Amino acid sequence: MRSNGRPVAVISVVRTGGFAGLRREWAVEIDDGEWPDWQPLVDACPWDAVPDDPAPDRFVYLISAPPHSARVPERGLNGPWRELTDRVRDAHARRSGAD
Repeated sequence: MRSNGRPVAVISVVRTGGFAGLRREWAVEIDDGEWPDWQPLVDACPWDAVPDDPAPDRFVYLISAPPHSARVPERGLNGPWRELTDRVRDAHARRSGAD
């Protein structure tokens, strides 16, 4: 079920950088019935304490779960950040048939 036919939230992950400067994007629309499964993970991410660790030729992840967004360097992608990123990628692949 969606709220007024619209998703309750859209969570997205954009990965940029690396040696070739490649950009990949994954997103998942969350409806009312799914939000209780996603909210604890979104809330567990330390949105106000993102590590500032830029490194050349490394990936950077722009993670968005409105009203939150953060740029997380590859080395900082652990704990809830890793879990949320993996879950968005997996859900995106299941729903779109893509990786």
